[in-house]
Amino acid sequence: MDTELIICTARERERYTLLKLLEQKKPNFIVLYTMSLQTLRQIEIYRSTHSKRHLQVYWLQYRESTEESRYLESINRETLSFEKLIREQGTLVIARNFNVEREEAPRLKLKGSTRDGGGASRQLFEDPRDQMDENAERPKIIVDMREFNSELPTILYTKGYNVIATTIEIGDYILSPEIAIERKALDDLTQSLQSGRVFKQIEQMLEFYDCAVLLIESNRKFETKIVNGGPFQGELSRHCREIRAIFCSLIRTNPKMRCVWAISPASSAEFFSELKLNAPEPDVAKAVSLKSNQVESQEEGSEESAGQKKKGKQWKPNSTVVRTLTQNFGLKTQEVHNLFEKSSIKTLADLFSSDVSSSLLSEYIPSTKAELIKTVSSFDFRKK
Repeated sequence: MDTELIICTARERERYTLLKLLEQKKPNFIVLYTMSLQTLRQIEIYRSTHSKRHLQVYWLQYRESTEESRYLESINRETLSFEKLIREQGTLVIARNFNVEREEAPRLKLKGSTRDGGGASRQLFEDPRDQMDENAERPKIIVDMREFNSELPTILYTKGYNVIATTIEIGDYILSPEIAIERKALDDLTQSLQSGRVFKQIEQMLEFYDCAVLLIESNRKFETKIVNGGPFQGELSRHCREIRAIFCSLIRTNPKMRCVWAISPASSAEFFSELKLNAPEPDVAKAVSLKSNQVESQEEGSEESAGQKKKGKQWKPNSTVVRTLTQNFGLKTQEVHNLFEKSSIKTLADLFSSDVSSSLLSEYIPSTKAELIKTVSSFDFRKK
């Protein structure tokens, strides 16, 4: 078998000459006298494309020589170049296609029956998703700006609702003029119960909305992760028992509050759809105007509320006193504020004093509630 020896020079400007020569001669052995990283990479390309061919590569080089240092430096530059390329690729803006298709929000529509002839007209309910007018406005839901860290606003948008993002201080989601929802994740609920913030939030929602809902939402990340000691994940430690006791106190002190548990944002959106059926649209201006640091009358245009706004900050009774009178004696928050602001009564001791008559209390609160307070204040609890 004849052996052919080929001597060639590898130049950087002739990068494809070596590949062409390798394809023509199909060598079995290659000896590199001067090591070049570019030449080595071209040989690697040829070997990877012809994996079945036997090819051995040798190169001649002095140890700790200038040529070795130059070769190692070229490898280092190549490594740094690839790292820079990976970093730049990670920051590139890549066009992505998002699914922007929206469903039709479920709505109930009144429709007259065609079977009634001349008699009293009946009303039938139907779900007109297929017959809904294309120009009809989609239902609106007011969402607090801080809620966009969760998935729920996006799911509501895809389900066909117009999500109105704004900053509201009372409630997280406003579905109608009567329905407000405060959403709490498991970790946020535990912290709110410890700080007492959720008590104030529920009390404010009950003041301005007829239907106040506390939505407790779980998520997939909570399935394998213990959140804040796991008070709502079956843990039996002392800390968890105390948190659950505070939660029970929240439910007992606010009997008008609705508490709903949801296993995911998708189930929360389904619950919103049921509450939103045939409900009037929320008023954005009213939702934004409600502030957590003031108590306003729900009747718009009243002279008293207008006068209070002009006066600015006023003295307010202790929140504990307000909660005691509203929960135990059935007073409204506005009635408690009128009693303490417009009369000489400033504390509970003044209220239950023997000098205060029921007729004086009747000037500021309903007479039945005034008589109840007077009966309790004059009752002798020492009797058996």
